[in-house]
Amino acid sequence: MKKYKTLQWTGNTSFNLLQGLFLLLTVLIINSCTYKKIVPRPECPPMASGGFTVVDHTERTIYEVLNQMEVLPDYPGYFDYHDFYARTSTNLEGGNSIYPVAQEVVKYTSTDNNGNSIELTGLLIYPWSGVETLSVPIVSVNHGTELLKSIAPSGWKDAPWSKWKDYPEMLIADIMAIYYGWAIIMPDYQGMGEDITENHPYCVRERLANSTADMMQAAMEYFGCSRNAYVDWNGQAFLYGYSEGGFVTMAAARELEERNVKLSGVVCMDGPYDLSGTMLDVMLADKPFPVPYFLPMLMVGYHTMYPEAYDYGAMLIEPYKTNIPKYTTGFYDETVVNGIMPPDKILKKIFTAAFYDSLKNVNSKAYQILFENNSYLGWVPKSKMLLWHCQNDDCVPFGNFVAAKDRFNSLGLTNIDYVEWPAVSPDPSGGTIHVSVAPRAFYEGSLWINNLTKK
Repeated sequence: MKKYKTLQWTGNTSFNLLQGLFLLLTVLIINSCTYKKIVPRPECPPMASGGFTVVDHTERTIYEVLNQMEVLPDYPGYFDYHDFYARTSTNLEGGNSIYPVAQEVVKYTSTDNNGNSIELTGLLIYPWSGVETLSVPIVSVNHGTELLKSIAPSGWKDAPWSKWKDYPEMLIADIMAIYYGWAIIMPDYQGMGEDITENHPYCVRERLANSTADMMQAAMEYFGCSRNAYVDWNGQAFLYGYSEGGFVTMAAARELEERNVKLSGVVCMDGPYDLSGTMLDVMLADKPFPVPYFLPMLMVGYHTMYPEAYDYGAMLIEPYKTNIPKYTTGFYDETVVNGIMPPDKILKKIFTAAFYDSLKNVNSKAYQILFENNSYLGWVPKSKMLLWHCQNDDCVPFGNFVAAKDRFNSLGLTNIDYVEWPAVSPDPSGGTIHVSVAPRAFYEGSLWINNLTKK
């Protein structure tokens, strides 16, 4: 893969002078068009959601985005984030324009783990031309599993160079805004970003659906009625997510449809939709699981939301009863949380015998709560949907896709596209297949949305 370089001066002094004057003039023109306080037009109705409070605003060029690319590995012959960029930037039909992007850390009104009103944080990325108002769709890019609160999307704004590799989803959001011309929203979720006083409700359908749906509706108002100086919402809205983000995307689609919000498309990729089936089998399996931190996150999230059915004392044996609540707080990373799990990575060894039995009993409260949080049950999707899954995903097994597909087919739905991606090998780093195949999933999902934006 060719390395990405910034512009270089030539050896011609006269040309350099002219080039310098041209660049200075360009900067002055761009600066004259940069961010300013936006005054809504008088005919705009009040924003029912409250819209966004912009905490921080900056702008990035394609060169700055490519600098971030340098911290991510480039594997020849293997589809990685460099390939995501190369394909997106060169293989688009219609000659999409290349835009600078604005990035804003925003706050918006949603609900906390107790259902009370709270200001949650998120990241907003949108293109701007400097000379005209762009008409754009809104795409909610819902992030995957993160243990650290600081690595939620809004944290990207203050991340040092050494941490850039931890924000690949923010990179692809930048690339999609630059080349597709989309307005991207990225909710942090409860218990992430600046919401440091509560636990993250990991794979709790209703909580995560609300935080995402609330940000989408705030974005619709923020970009509607010419409230933003650079972009207008064109009426199209999409949800898009991988891993936990896939689960959140499906849950948020249900929530928004129940609010009678029209969605143009929903992209669910390798998500744990089937908690009481496929993912429960993972929890109770006799074989090791490659990312043990999944279970502490689930147990802490469910204890937070359902303390009686998921009581630490009844659920966990020592030392897990002490260590899981102590270290799964959003302030310790994957290495630490994996380190407090059984050395052989067999997840079920953390459970008491009684709780293990309750998870196998379909009539128990613990099982019923998992069942109620399955994101594919309890509704009939109306929106166009892409359900995409890698066949040999080793962290979020293919059974999640099969369960959702079987149910949607039983309902006779024709609005869902199914993609069973062929088995892949791990990338040369030797990591999980789930992480290795993510760039491919992101690319395929973005193509699917791009096709719908043209209709």
